[in-house]
Amino acid sequence: MRKNIIPLILLGTFSFFSQSTIAQGSSKKSTLSITAKERVYVHPNTNTLLTGESCYYTLYCLNSGNNAASSISKIAYIEVIDTDRKSVLKQKVYLENGVAQGDVFIPTTLKTGNYKLIAYTNWMLNNNATSFFQQDLVIINPFQVTKNPVSKESLVVKNTSDKVASNYITINSDKKSYGNREKINLNINPVANGSKGVYSLSVRKVDALTNPSASTPQTFISNTANDTPLAGGTLHIPELRGELLSGKIVSKSNKEVNHKNVALSLPGKSFELKMAVTDNEGNFFFTLDRYPNSNNAVIQVVDSESNDYSIVLQEAQQIDLSQLRFPEAFNLNPAYRTAIEERSTANQIENAYYTKKRDSLEVAPRTQPFYHSLQKDYFLDDYTRFSTFRETVTEIIPELFFREKSGKFSIHLRNTSTNDGSIDIPLVMVDGLLIQNTDELFQYNTYNIHKISLVNKAYIYGPIVYSGIVSIITKNFDYQTKASGDFIKKTEIIRPAKKKTYYSPKYDGTQNLERIPDYRYQLTWLPNLQIDQEAKTVSFYSSDIKGTFEIILEGFTEKGEPVYSKDYIEVQ
Repeated sequence: MRKNIIPLILLGTFSFFSQSTIAQGSSKKSTLSITAKERVYVHPNTNTLLTGESCYYTLYCLNSGNNAASSISKIAYIEVIDTDRKSVLKQKVYLENGVAQGDVFIPTTLKTGNYKLIAYTNWMLNNNATSFFQQDLVIINPFQVTKNPVSKESLVVKNTSDKVASNYITINSDKKSYGNREKINLNINPVANGSKGVYSLSVRKVDALTNPSASTPQTFISNTANDTPLAGGTLHIPELRGELLSGKIVSKSNKEVNHKNVALSLPGKSFELKMAVTDNEGNFFFTLDRYPNSNNAVIQVVDSESNDYSIVLQEAQQIDLSQLRFPEAFNLNPAYRTAIEERSTANQIENAYYTKKRDSLEVAPRTQPFYHSLQKDYFLDDYTRFSTFRETVTEIIPELFFREKSGKFSIHLRNTSTNDGSIDIPLVMVDGLLIQNTDELFQYNTYNIHKISLVNKAYIYGPIVYSGIVSIITKNFDYQTKASGDFIKKTEIIRPAKKKTYYSPKYDGTQNLERIPDYRYQLTWLPNLQIDQEAKTVSFYSSDIKGTFEIILEGFTEKGEPVYSKDYIEVQ
């Protein structure tokens, strides 16, 4: 008898297992800590914030040895810590060539006082928290009563004559004084070889609420990092290829938990489906792609006896922040009342016109499904519509058929190898969500289905051989599975913040802005300014706010040299 030859389509979808093998062991931990260390530096646009404002930042992840951009981590973390050493705000950011950008909105739930901005990578969690980047913040909530409004001088008046010129890059404005809504040109001039790098540029109003002592790239480099390894415990693995999501499965009846298949779905218009295999202790690891940047996740054990297992996701690492040191208790000085009122009013006006002044989120690329170019598509609007999935399969899709036994349905594909689909079941998805029990499809209103795509060949996805693929896409990408139990976990995960291009008005007649008030304290914020050896001009406009504005450009050259330049302009 001639054997059927089954064409297999291979796709490497296994998780980053090499990371999961670095679990424990002092010898490995010591070796890795010595050979590959990194540090994080953050440039915030300001260190004194009112609730309702946003703290913009650029984050630099550096190699501890030469301060050049680190190639180890792809994800960094930034948190705001209160004086009780509790995290009140937290973000992830995606590192591109060691640089990331983001912004943290300061909610009105925070009280007036001292806070700490910290930043780190997962790889840095192997060391004491004192190795993290730290910057003191002052947050003022003008809507809450402060118990002790009278104090010693907590903030100092900034000296606006302390211009600083870097040995690598200088900044010069075309004028020193401007009118309201006037164009400002800044000339960025590399003055030395090796100036090429990524920098951040801030132009912000100086007021009585002056920043606490701020770090600069030079002071950061000069301070030796405290890379004291934590004693014992599990080694935190670097997020080399992207953010990690991990957990474990637990058996309810003492069954084996090793070599079990676990699926992760990020359903939606652009979806992601990943497969992993558990280790000897039931642990699984997923490395998430940057796109799609979806928060809703469904994780499930893929097994004929899946109901015998439960999923436990790894909780966020509890960082020991006991060694963080804060300044003395912060108290407002009555002399700052006018500055607070003016700045709070300006911020409220800006927020009131938010819809007219939106920042632009990065346009995520449309990711193609992993089976793209192999599928055959059936757009159901091209055919006579049937309300049930049973009728749709029977009347429209000849490659697809179902079986019914004791009221339970299973889906199968006819293909060139086995005409009756007996080689196994296909991989079935709805909006990228893996469906194990296809009974629910036969209860679904197919008028909500946009198309059904088929790959009519045997397909290896992760560790599983499927007879093919059946991918159903709904009209609104909003399918909700009816599957329930401990074997499936529907959760929302924190994904890296999306990059933004920050709003900057143009008063050149191209935008209808005459009747829109402009109370910006932050005239421009460029978090990812690429500088080569050529001079560059940066242009933006002043606002309706008068006063002194501080210009700060900082960052690191490609070779890890710190750069910091500062100047001032007036708006009259």
